[in-house]
Formats: sequence, C-alpha cells, structure tokens
Amino acid sequence: MALLSFRCRNSADLERLSEEQKGLRVTSQLNEKELNSPASGWTYRHLIAYHLLTSPAKPYLTIFKTDHDNECPVCKPHKPCRQRLDGVLTDDPCPRNLFQCTESELMRLPNGAFWVALARATRPEPLGDERSHPQRERKPVVRNDQMDSSTVIPGSSSPTMPSSSEFEVSLNIDGIDEDEHEARRRKPEEVTVHLVICFLQLFLNLWLVQDPHGTTEVRPRIECRRSEIRTGAGSVLAEDDGGICTMVRKAGGWAMKHPFLALLEAKRAFKQIYFDEHTGEGKPIASNETLAQCLGEAVVTWRANPDYSQQDIFMIAATNSFLRFMHFRRNALCHILALLRWHDAHSTLELSEGQEDTDDSMEEDIE
Repeated sequence: MALLSFRCRNSADLERLSEEQKGLRVTSQLNEKELNSPASGWTYRHLIAYHLLTSPAKPYLTIFKTDHDNECPVCKPHKPCRQRLDGVLTDDPCPRNLFQCTESELMRLPNGAFWVALARATRPEPLGDERSHPQRERKPVVRNDQMDSSTVIPGSSSPTMPSSSEFEVSLNIDGIDEDEHEARRRKPEEVTVHLVICFLQLFLNLWLVQDPHGTTEVRPRIECRRSEIRTGAGSVLAEDDGGICTMVRKAGGWAMKHPFLALLEAKRAFKQIYFDEHTGEGKPIASNETLAQCLGEAVVTWRANPDYSQQDIFMIAATNSFLRFMHFRRNALCHILALLRWHDAHSTLELSEGQEDTDDSMEEDIE
C-alpha cells in the first residue's frame, strides 16, 4: 500500500503543489468559505495558500536537542541538571494484565488513575457479532488527503524512534493489527483527552519535583480555550482540547498566568495505520486536514493573544496512546500574519502578476 504524503521542503515543492491546485499561491485565492472556516475546517489547500514548509521528522524537536542532550533527568539521571524527578521510572511500568484488570484493581495500584485512563483508551471495543449496534463496514483506503506523519508534521518527533518526545508505555503500535486499529477508531475523542491530561498530571505534578513553596506551578490545563481573530471577510475561530499552563499563587488561591505553554489537540484515531508486510511494523498516517487544523490553531491562538506574541507555539497532537510534539516557530508565524494583514489590506484589489510571485522570505523557518 503506497503512502501519499504532504512533502513541501522548498520553493520548488511549493510551486509544484500550487500548480496541482490550479495555481493556488496566496490566501486571497481561497474562496469565502475557506477564508472564514474555523481551524477545525482547514484543509490541504490552506497548507499551500499559507506557504507551509515542512522538515523531516526528528527524534527530538530541534529547539530542545541541545538541552535534552545535556540536562534530561530521564535519560541522564546521574548527571546534574536543573530538574529532578521523584520516584523510579522503569522501562516497562505498564501492568502486564492491564486489559484484564478491573478498574477497582487498577485504582489500587500506584498511579492508578493513569492506568485506568490508559486501559480505557487502549482496550479494543468488541468487533463483529459482539457489536451492540449494526455498523457499516469500513475499509482502509489511501487517499490524496492523507500524509505520513513520520515525515511530514513540522518539527515533530518520530513515531518509530525512541525519544522523550513520545510516550507509548510499551504499548507500541507495532503490535496493533488492523482489526484492533479499527476497534480503537471508535473510541471517542474525550477518552484520548482524559488519558493525556492524566499523563501530564502524573508527570508534572507527581514525578517532576516542583518547589512546593514557590509562587508558580506548571499544571495540565483541562479547560478548552477558544480564540478568535477578525479578518477582512469575517472571523476565524480555533478551540484547543486543553494543554499545559503556568499557575501563579494568589492570596485567595491560584490563577492562570500562561495558558499556552503547549496546546493539546486530540483525535479519536488515525484514519489509517500502514502495515509494512516485510517488517510487520505499523506506522500511523495522519490526514492533511489534521496538519492544517494544527496550523490554524497555532496561527489563531498566537494572533488572538498578543500577550504571548513573542513566543513560539508548541502543540501536543494526541491520538489514543500516541503523542507527537509539534513546534511552530515564531518567525514563521510572523510571516503568516504579515501575509494575512497584506491580504486584508488588498482584499478588494485584483491579483496582479507581482502578487503572484513567490517571496522566499515567507517560506523560511517553518519547522
């Protein structure tokens, strides 16, 4: 089965993709529905119109590579670093009988709430005759609107290489067959959100030692945040599924100081998993729409919250028990926003030959 992926590394790639979309090069060539679409409705055409360039997958985000090599308390527990972990992290902490245990049994284990959330997310739903309601038959297909997430998502960690940027708790997708993947697809999105929040809570507020007497604390953000920006033709909305935030201690309790240390975007499941017939390994395939939605949420969140406009946008894309970290660079977002402002100012003008030229500076620094 062939993998069709969104690969846009340079100006030549962008020009080729533009020609495939009948010369789509700028946002003003999007139709009114596309221009006013919420981030959740962004598509492959938005990736081209916003000049998105992607870089190959890496085991660690480039911006974190040096820091990880020098100061990661997980990989280098005996090396002095600014962070300290409380407790022992083993290579395989997952209960062997996770699928057979009752939730009462799991809750009695250390970190029981997390194991319950993991079991709910990874236990396959009954298939075939055990279904309580008739289901239409679904067949995996390969379509032009899909991409290989191991090579495409900008600045992402690799799903096939061990790294601190991903967390699978030894439930690697290599061991998932097509029937089990089909069963997991029916898990509601809320199950994934709950699992990720439980994991973040466990790691940030139990394993990671934070100053109990300090004035700030990093926590998972369970509240969804909606952002909106005005455009020349209307408005664009974006809503995340939670994230990581900084809380500050006040006289009467705690208040949120920075809600966007990282955004969370959860999906029920990848549309497909590609199974290599030679190696037997599975590789998740994410759709171009997922990438476009993440780009839209990054742009809208960054533009709608000027207090954080000097910072990059980090996003955790989660599906079932699989996590991927994405980094949208600030200077790339600056170019995109300048592109939006320019077209807002020229929304009533006809496109000229000069406007159709590609500006190389707008295509740089997107990871």
